[in-house]
Amino acid sequence: MPVLRSHMTGIRGCLGVGRRTTRRTVAIGVLERGEAPATVRGTRSVENRRGRRMAQAVGSDRTAPEQHGPRGVDHRGFWRVLERFAGTLVDRYELDDVLEQLGVDIAEVLDVAGAGVMLADEGGSLRFCSTNNDVLRKLESLQIELDEGPCLLAYRSGEIVLAADLSEDPRFPAFGPRAIEAGMAAVYSFPMRLDQQVIGALNLYSETPVEFSPDQIEVGGVFADVGTMYLLNARDIAQRDLLTRQLQHALDSRVLIEQAKGYVAALTGLDPADAFELIRRYSRSHQVRVRVVARAILHGDLAMAELS
Repeated sequence: MPVLRSHMTGIRGCLGVGRRTTRRTVAIGVLERGEAPATVRGTRSVENRRGRRMAQAVGSDRTAPEQHGPRGVDHRGFWRVLERFAGTLVDRYELDDVLEQLGVDIAEVLDVAGAGVMLADEGGSLRFCSTNNDVLRKLESLQIELDEGPCLLAYRSGEIVLAADLSEDPRFPAFGPRAIEAGMAAVYSFPMRLDQQVIGALNLYSETPVEFSPDQIEVGGVFADVGTMYLLNARDIAQRDLLTRQLQHALDSRVLIEQAKGYVAALTGLDPADAFELIRRYSRSHQVRVRVVARAILHGDLAMAELS
């Protein structure tokens, strides 16, 4: 579709995939470290600007969804997914929910049985992340178990892998028959990238052997970028949330210490600086944090006689 392809470059630019980052697994750190709350809120800075640019790209030609392309691409649905994505980046969302919904959307837009996402862990090994189908969940895990499959090949090579007929594909002698037995005859895998680093793969499954059209391949690549951006956005917000918590903790500790310093100064007649030195000396000699000593003083667990 000429109209569809004319929008792909602008849309992928708005997605921001390929911007500089530090490690292959940074986008999935939120999944590995457990640092962030499950609910993610977009900020009004980078995510807001990215969301606005995305909405402009999506809405820049409202005739695009009216075009009719090869069977297997629902262009109206494709634009709806991009609009939802643009709004989600600046709103609250559950990471698991948006990835699962993306799988449902992909199945409808590209006329496939379902989709799954696998991501690299900190050691560079793929792990199952999300799918909208129980059968696909087993097949995703099977690829890891067999160390063979379109997903692993896409991840390791960094190239799109189209297995249009697993019964005739010599690349997957172990996985192919098992997938067919489970009811899936074709798999199309798209690498998920950050700054030229592959962090995982988006995998689309079909119950019948069929070649993907050029439009389906283009749209599949955009969906892989959308999934990557959901992860990157969650990672960025997780880091900001962690920094905010650390700063708040530091502020709370400072307030606690100031209160204890004033309390000791009032009881002993020392000036605040000498009162703080008394607290710090006790902290060092007993190898406990100043904040802990301050709390003990204010709660009445540490007598002035012990402190001096």
